[in-house]
Amino acid sequence: MGIIILILQVILGLFFIMTGFKIFSGEMKQEFARFGYPPIFNKITGAFEFIGAIAMLIGVFYSPLAIFASVLIGLTMLVGALSHILLGKDPVTKAMPAIVLFLLNLIIFIYFIAV
Repeated sequence: MGIIILILQVILGLFFIMTGFKIFSGEMKQEFARFGYPPIFNKITGAFEFIGAIAMLIGVFYSPLAIFASVLIGLTMLVGALSHILLGKDPVTKAMPAIVLFLLNLIIFIYFIAV
């Protein structure tokens, strides 16, 4: 199981470096505005994802950072999913990527808490 978690950490870390930068740079500002969030929310969300991604990658060597990263990214994804469903009135299928990413981070969290 450990190697699967390691691979998952690296994939999530690299993925969220890209998406965190994309959100921080304002590429998704229309989506955030659609939910009624102020413009600073782009910066905050992007920073959470980018910091979480770096922590996830360092967490490969220092597991407390993986726990921190999984909570930070996981909660960010949960807020994203709920934003789609409750604020955007989107179908659940639109929120599914955020839900899956939340669950993947939950798996990492549970793994390191249990070890």
